[in-house]
Amino acid sequence: MTRTYKAAVFDLDGTLVDSAPDIARALNVALSRRSLPPVTADEVRGILGEGARSLVARAVGLVRGPESAVDDVLADYTAAYTVDPVVETTVYRDALDAVAALRAEGVAIGVCTNKRSRLAHRVLESTGLGTHVDTVVGIDEVAAGKPDPQHLQAALDRLSVSPADALYVGDTAIDAEAARRTGVDYVHVAWGHHGVGESVIERFAELVPRI
Repeated sequence: MTRTYKAAVFDLDGTLVDSAPDIARALNVALSRRSLPPVTADEVRGILGEGARSLVARAVGLVRGPESAVDDVLADYTAAYTVDPVVETTVYRDALDAVAALRAEGVAIGVCTNKRSRLAHRVLESTGLGTHVDTVVGIDEVAAGKPDPQHLQAALDRLSVSPADALYVGDTAIDAEAARRTGVDYVHVAWGHHGVGESVIERFAELVPRI
């Protein structure tokens, strides 16, 4: 990738930050109230990406809970996670330095996430990333979340850039599909889901010269 981009848009959970420990903790609060066994942070990493309802449904499935419990678990999970979304969440590798460097070079920075915007902002601010992000578009701000192309397009619109002038960075097949459907070049992080994307980075420092 040798071209110059005007904007870099990132997924949040699993890409910029490892939020799995906090998400697992909140899930386990909700699961325990239904006498269901807990999930691990590693299990959570494998089911993130499609928003809270999908996350909870898949977690309930993992612990062999009844489908009828999903709505109640979702309500309790949402309440527990909203209270403390950033206790053990950490920034992945050199993400903070790379994002700051890109923005210093005049590259607009966006976040397109299937997390709700208010929670995304809290995570970004608490991890120090928020200072370097120009816009955040959460799942609650669009009619349909990723991979619906309008979600990523909404972030591009706020940054006033065309798909041809932007790069999207993610960690799941959902992110790759969102980029494809929006007409945006895609880069996959090596610590994300395996077998996704043709362009993979091991560290965010590899991203800076590409942009």
